[in-house]
Amino acid sequence: MKKLVKILIIVMWIALVGGFCTLLGFTNIEQNDSKCKDYVINIDYGKADVLVTRDDIYELVAKTGNPLKGQYNGTIDVEKVERAIKHQPYVADANVYMSLEGMVTIEVTQRQPILRIYNQKNESFYLDGLGYLLPLNPAFSARVLVANGYIPESLFTNLCYLRDSVSLRDSLEFRSVMNNLYKLASFITKDRFLKAQIQQIYVEENGELELVPRVGNHTILLGTPEDLEEKFDRLFIFYKLGLSQTGWQRYNVINIKFKNQVVCSKI
Repeated sequence: MKKLVKILIIVMWIALVGGFCTLLGFTNIEQNDSKCKDYVINIDYGKADVLVTRDDIYELVAKTGNPLKGQYNGTIDVEKVERAIKHQPYVADANVYMSLEGMVTIEVTQRQPILRIYNQKNESFYLDGLGYLLPLNPAFSARVLVANGYIPESLFTNLCYLRDSVSLRDSLEFRSVMNNLYKLASFITKDRFLKAQIQQIYVEENGELELVPRVGNHTILLGTPEDLEEKFDRLFIFYKLGLSQTGWQRYNVINIKFKNQVVCSKI
């Protein structure tokens, strides 16, 4: 009796699985034979300015041979569309999926520029929060921190300099300049006060860093981007207890390079 019950249970499960697979097969056939009624493109810009638009994304999709609207779902190459979108330099990630109702949804995440670089060759490009170098967009401009001075780095399209372009060079000086800029720009961008106050980074010939603030007629000598939290804590205290009393125009140089010190030069 028990053996018969087990056999019946097994047969029942086989029938259920078979029925599900058959239903799924019919659903897939029905979906493939139906046409795309419409599509929607959603772009997550995060906190960044617009660098890529819905029209830009659709143009990339169309170039893959997938016009979407009116196209049979079974002929839409979702993976090819995703690869084309991800190849766009301002795109960090992309996902494409189809609904049973014939709607194609394209979800795009834009990269987040944190620094605009002007190098020694008079070239300009962006550095994003993940360390990728991005070309400028002639139609849009990202309002971000600016870096110039002795910067040897050039733009390597679609490369992450932290993993790729830096490893192609043997110069330790080359690596230190770009990594220092990335480390400092990342720190400034994440701090609300510093993001509002610091507008420019200047790289000296010896690789040390200077900062140009928006408020005040002074330059900040930072040195290397080590102990950033401690250095900027000293700067903030000096701003609050020093310049707020003496006036923001009193000094033209504020040196926070040395531990536990703030050294100022008068105008």
